[in-house]
Amino acid sequence: MAEQTKADFEDEPVIALSPWKRRLGLLLVALLFVAAIAAVHTELRHMSVHKIYAELRGLTPGQVLLALAGTVISYLGVSGYDTLALRYARRPLPYQKTAFASFTSYALSNTLGMPLLTGGAVRYRLYSSWGLTAKDVGLLAVVTGGTLYVGALAFAGLGLLVEADRFESVFHIPAILAHLAGIVFLALVLAFLVLSRFTNRTWRIRSYEITPPGLPVATGQLLVSMADWAGASLVLFAVLPPDTGLSFLAFLPIFVAATFIGGMSGLPGGVGVFEAVILLMVPAGSSEALAASLIAYRVIYYLMPLAVAAILLAVHQYRHAGAQIKGAAAAAQDVTELFAPTLFSLIAFLSGAFMLISATTPTLAGPLEAASRILPLPVIELSHFLASIVGVLLLIVALGLRQKLDHAWTIGMILLVLGAGLTLLKGAQPHEAIILLAALGLLATSRKAFYRKTPLSQARLTLPWILAILGAVSAAIWLGFFSYEHVAYRDELWWTFSIKGQTSRFLRAAAGIPIVLLLASLWRWLQPAIRKRDTALESPAPGRIAEILASAETGYADGALALLDDKQFLFSPSGESFIMYGVRGRHWIAMSAPVGKQKEIGPLLWQFREQADLYGAVPVFYSVRKEFLPLALDLGLSAQKIGETALVPLQDFSLEGSSRSGLRASHKRALRDGLSFEIIPANACDDILPDLATISDEWLAIHGGAEKSFSLGRFDRDYLRNFPMGVAWCDGQIVAFANLMSTSDGTEIAIDLMRYGHAAPKGVMDFLFIELMLWGKAQGAETFDLGMAPLSGLEGHRLATLTSKLGAFVYEHANKIYGFEGLRNYKKKFLPEWEPLYLAAPAGLSLPIALGDVAMLTSGGLKGMFTKG
Repeated sequence: MAEQTKADFEDEPVIALSPWKRRLGLLLVALLFVAAIAAVHTELRHMSVHKIYAELRGLTPGQVLLALAGTVISYLGVSGYDTLALRYARRPLPYQKTAFASFTSYALSNTLGMPLLTGGAVRYRLYSSWGLTAKDVGLLAVVTGGTLYVGALAFAGLGLLVEADRFESVFHIPAILAHLAGIVFLALVLAFLVLSRFTNRTWRIRSYEITPPGLPVATGQLLVSMADWAGASLVLFAVLPPDTGLSFLAFLPIFVAATFIGGMSGLPGGVGVFEAVILLMVPAGSSEALAASLIAYRVIYYLMPLAVAAILLAVHQYRHAGAQIKGAAAAAQDVTELFAPTLFSLIAFLSGAFMLISATTPTLAGPLEAASRILPLPVIELSHFLASIVGVLLLIVALGLRQKLDHAWTIGMILLVLGAGLTLLKGAQPHEAIILLAALGLLATSRKAFYRKTPLSQARLTLPWILAILGAVSAAIWLGFFSYEHVAYRDELWWTFSIKGQTSRFLRAAAGIPIVLLLASLWRWLQPAIRKRDTALESPAPGRIAEILASAETGYADGALALLDDKQFLFSPSGESFIMYGVRGRHWIAMSAPVGKQKEIGPLLWQFREQADLYGAVPVFYSVRKEFLPLALDLGLSAQKIGETALVPLQDFSLEGSSRSGLRASHKRALRDGLSFEIIPANACDDILPDLATISDEWLAIHGGAEKSFSLGRFDRDYLRNFPMGVAWCDGQIVAFANLMSTSDGTEIAIDLMRYGHAAPKGVMDFLFIELMLWGKAQGAETFDLGMAPLSGLEGHRLATLTSKLGAFVYEHANKIYGFEGLRNYKKKFLPEWEPLYLAAPAGLSLPIALGDVAMLTSGGLKGMFTKG
């Protein structure tokens, strides 16, 4: 069946939910899963797992073939969805392409859930590589969604209308209500057909304008949707026990209801919820037979198409591997790399869950006795226990595969080989090992999709994955207790070793599984943070940065912060441009804009994004100006204003006029106090550095502060030797200083380290800044950068982003602690032009988390965040 709720069909760009909404959604999904398991447990508590196995083995070839035929019919109907939707959008494609795209995307989204991130993404990549725009694909998703509902309403109405008497006898629903509901459903379908024939009115759904498709297309939509629903329901109906008393038409409304309720749960394939609805609504003399039918349905309709899709995609990848791929083939290869991590992480996860279930449920006596005639008992016992451990590890490795980690691919291959061997050694049926070997073969074809160098211990552990792992482990252990429910538990079972002691093997596996999870969690938690480096990211040779700064065509004065030794670098292939950055948590935080040759900046930015992706990191650009925003958007990043920088236009700067009377008075007072100004060239700074060090120490003592880093300079003699120094003299000694940074052409000047000592008279910094600006104007500079006013200018409007509102709140209410407003007011008296500064990062949670990592990086850690600078 195609995706199962209306929201699933909206392929427009996803609007990120707020964190609490996302967590609430995950919590509701987890609660629904628990509730579904509880309902299933209630229905199955008196069942025998051996009888379920017997019912599964009792399925006839005719039933299986009929179920397979239903699967084929359903997926043919699904391909009709896309064919008609493309005709409606006037963008028809050859049926072979349409069938491939629809089958692979629906096979993925049916089993994995999250259609926008799985099947929807695959569909978009495939169709966009064949010439369709994002809006075309979005329109296709909306139309196919409507097509799904038409068939559902038609079959539900038909079943309720024709089989009303049966519903009354089986479910005690009055026939009149069944008739009424059936008439309403069919009337809605008829209204759709009538509107399609006689109405040209346009409806707006999100950003799409939808007009009725016309009677021929509408009729086709109805027929393919009915084929889809008929095929999908036939799969389950074919394997149902014969004593349900339901005809196919009577079963259809039940199946439609179970499918939609399962889809609304948000769980992959509605797992658990769908089963609970069927167990509650389908009458059967044998609950074991009904449970066996549901298992067979999941295997035939979900897992088999997924396996076929995986094989098709693996073949697709193999055809394009190693070739010089261009045009549409390049787009197809990109598609493969897009969905391979999701697909193969699912295969690894299902393989791990399969091994856990195999370890916690009884093994068939025949294969086990055959193994005991060849292998000693200790080998069987140890293999059984180790197989359960391998199953848990595969669940963890699946997380790394989802994040494209190359270590995860290698470990996954090893675990699947071990799993297949241990499965045979523990006495399981050979087909269990064959399944694992098939997963191994599929994973082997996808090597290039897993390229990130991040170790598995650094994989991002997300709440959905935690819930998935805990759900799989809990379900396997619950299934084990259910299987051995009638065994009288005794302490002796823990250390009983015999071929027939399957309960003992289950108990030892059930105890080992959570222990392994706990050890894996501790191992991951205790891993030190890894400083990511690569040949392209190595530290530069002495003098190389200074040479690039001296010849740079683009960049701002703060590019000279690259001369601090607290940064890593990414260089362009020519070595004439660079991005400076620091690593904090998952973020690679670039300081300001790239520096170097103008033509190299675009490729260098993509190189930085690719390198970050290679290590599973998130790229962030800190303190960039508005000119950088188009480049950020091209990189797929979002921008958040973080403050304003004060740029003083120097060509208009003077001490004349009423607007500068305060500066003029301050300057005259400083001259009366005996202050004088001098610029000391960089090559002459060595002689004064000891005096500057004393002033710096006094300044830190006066302010009770500590040195900052990354976005600000610190007193480092090697660093300061690179700059001319503006100094203020009084009574024959230096009392204040500031080092000057500038662009290569000298059009912009900025100050970095600004410090004064105990002997400095009041107003010394005003005097120093005024003299520096006058000197810069004389040198032909255009602007003087006084630096950032953090959080200044952020919007507190009720419709602004949460991050902006929070920043505006902190700026207003934390001024006594951090002095944000005072800093801005001090710079304001120099009459600067305020230019916004931004942080660019991926949308969603990355923005606020990146802001936190930037604060930690620039402050030198958590303690530094609460220490004055």
